[in-house]
Amino acid sequence: MTTTNKGNKALKVKREPGENGTSLTDEELVTMSVRELNQHLRGLSKEEILQLKQRRRTLKNRGYAASCRVKRVTQKEELEKQKAQLQQEVDKLANENASMRIELDALRSKYEALQTFARTVARSPTVGVGVRAGGGGGGGVPSSVIGPLIPGKVATATSVITIVKSKTDARS
Repeated sequence: MTTTNKGNKALKVKREPGENGTSLTDEELVTMSVRELNQHLRGLSKEEILQLKQRRRTLKNRGYAASCRVKRVTQKEELEKQKAQLQQEVDKLANENASMRIELDALRSKYEALQTFARTVARSPTVGVGVRAGGGGGGGVPSSVIGPLIPGKVATATSVITIVKSKTDARS
């Protein structure tokens, strides 16, 4: 039984247990609008109002926490997928890099071998006299016109040397 003082008159309101807001289920309490909640709270004591509001707040917080956990788990899964994809890409690029280094080393070795060969040919006394690339007379370029090999022009000289070497090998 609840008593309310209005002026000098005391109003006695008898309330049955479970009346009004106390019989609300958790789902009803969480899903109802504030306006509906306030209608249910009319006529309840301050203590009951505070209890219901606290219960509603606790239930809503539980819901927020649950959805946050789901979101966090989903985000974690997505980030793990992304991490795996990026790791695959890093591995692929590392393999590609390693193979390119091997290829670069091979090309560097070939270049150094050609440079060494070009230097030995440039110093060779037999090549410095006579005619290159033509086999004696008939359109060859005299070696005095070509001159010594210059390091900046090794590529041109090596191709000429390669041709000379090839024709010499073919005759033997």
